[in-house]
Amino acid sequence: MKFLYRGDDVDIQTFIDKRKKLGLSQKELSNGICTQATLSKFENNGKIPSLKILIQLCNRLDLSLDSIIGVSDNKSQQVIKRMNKAEFNLIIQEYEESWEIIKSIDSKDLADDRDALMQYYYLKGYLNVLDNGDLFDAVFDFNRILSELDSHGETIFTFLSFVGMGMVYAKQGDDQKSEYYFSKVFSNIYTMSIDDVTKIWRYINIIFYCAIYYSESNDLETANALLKYGVKVCAENHVTYYIARIYAQLAMNESRVNGNNKKVRNFMNKALVFSEFNQNEKEIALIKRWVASNKL
Repeated sequence: MKFLYRGDDVDIQTFIDKRKKLGLSQKELSNGICTQATLSKFENNGKIPSLKILIQLCNRLDLSLDSIIGVSDNKSQQVIKRMNKAEFNLIIQEYEESWEIIKSIDSKDLADDRDALMQYYYLKGYLNVLDNGDLFDAVFDFNRILSELDSHGETIFTFLSFVGMGMVYAKQGDDQKSEYYFSKVFSNIYTMSIDDVTKIWRYINIIFYCAIYYSESNDLETANALLKYGVKVCAENHVTYYIARIYAQLAMNESRVNGNNKKVRNFMNKALVFSEFNQNEKEIALIKRWVASNKL
């Protein structure tokens, strides 16, 4: 399965403006990352480089990927940009702001954009699950994707919906149904391609919440395998926001098996460092409370 991104999804002008603002030539920016010709084709002809190259170029410019992805003048794309902000807030657990964004959106404005509509329902469903909202509404939102918008399972939104449905039934204590949905994801998770910059967070989202489910089900072997795989994906794609939560969960899983040993402290120290680096105040508070209660 492959998820692709298009040149018209990327705001190349913002990229160029940032390079010029920093006083970098194409040669200087591309040095050690790619050829100047590759950068020139991107800036002048809209030929998007590989994911790895685009990430490195953006990092050198201190430019976030989400600031150049999915920007357009039409109404649908402006809504998508707001939803991308809501999606990022899910990672850092700023649910209130995400709700404000989602509630301000009329799904009718997205009727002609299937991907945008799926993003809307996936976000609304996750917010209901993660922020103790209406689980019946969440099931409706995920079913819109699974039975109507992506009935053939052609996009990553199907797997996000499987995870969402699994979380709903886990909250209701229905182990058989939750395992059904999580197992559908687990059997495919290692074969999914993530060559689309807009899908990296979603892919790590899938890995993380699958790992949380198996952690809570006391299948720590499966959970830790997923968490370690999540660390690998984060490192390879230069994504730091989820990695703090992953290390924190690894620490808690290790503590359950072997007590509060050196390995637990190491994992939690890494979690705290990444949380502070990303200024994720909620995660910092959660980590400090856990460390205090476990007297680490």
